[in-house]
Amino acid sequence: MAKATTTVVPKSRTIHIRPLFSFACGVALMLGGALVYWLEPGPTARPVVASDHERAELASARALHRAREREAQARAELERQAAEEAAERRRRAMVEADAASEAAARRQREELAERRAEAERAQRASDESEDAWKRFYRPSANCRDAASTATVECVNEYVKAKREFQSRAVARTN
Repeated sequence: MAKATTTVVPKSRTIHIRPLFSFACGVALMLGGALVYWLEPGPTARPVVASDHERAELASARALHRAREREAQARAELERQAAEEAAERRRRAMVEADAASEAAARRQREELAERRAEAERAQRASDESEDAWKRFYRPSANCRDAASTATVECVNEYVKAKREFQSRAVARTN
């Protein structure tokens, strides 16, 4: 009888992966992806570059601010002149006591009256111009809110209206 040969088949080694290990690997991958997404610059991280149009709008807004400052300075000048006039009145009262300086006091009073009249004319012209502007300019519904007056659209609207107002004022004077 022949000997029967048996072949030995090696057992295959199977690796058992525990479910908790799979879950931990998935969480680690998601956290890594979130970290990479957070660290990468997005499309909103590009530098802001103002266009020529925006620069022009800013320049016109600055010009408007300077004009308002000039008006405030004119009012301050009028107040200074009023204080100067009060001091002048006090000084004039002392000078008038002296008969020899009466002519000089009269000249000074006339000059003061001329300066006062000129200041009043300038103030009246400024007030009339301001009143005319208030009657002319009516902001749109979107720009009436104080929070939206600094938007580009509202500044553009204001500048266009101011230019139109000034061109009409120049046409009226000619």
